[in-house]
Amino acid sequence: MGGIVLTGEHARSLDDKGRLSLPPAFRSVLAEGAYVAIYKQCLGIWTAEEARSSLERLEAAVRAGEATGDELRRFSSSLEPATVDAQGRLSLPTSKREVLGLDKNVVLVGVFNRGEVWDAEQWQSLQAELGEADVDRWL
Repeated sequence: MGGIVLTGEHARSLDDKGRLSLPPAFRSVLAEGAYVAIYKQCLGIWTAEEARSSLERLEAAVRAGEATGDELRRFSSSLEPATVDAQGRLSLPTSKREVLGLDKNVVLVGVFNRGEVWDAEQWQSLQAELGEADVDRWL
């Protein structure tokens, strides 16, 4: 991603076709295309470069005995290419939206090298559980 960092919390509504309107910073990063996959309890979004890098790290972990081939297969087979249209919308695969319960109201979160799309209610619950995150020790 060449030094570009994805950040922020962006409330969004998916349209009837499951398209997500991206904020300008995300549009520019994902303009060349993206990969989406189910990631934990959300839909992860990576650039092609970041998806490849993630797969390479996971493959290296398999070779080192730190991850299993099943983990690599699961992540790799879950990745799907996605494109940003002329209006800056990213089409989210129906099958993945259904598994995650992403219907209308979602939150797009920037998490450094990836985006995450969460169901809005689930995101609010997660934030309530976390309370005040103490990141001072890392800064």
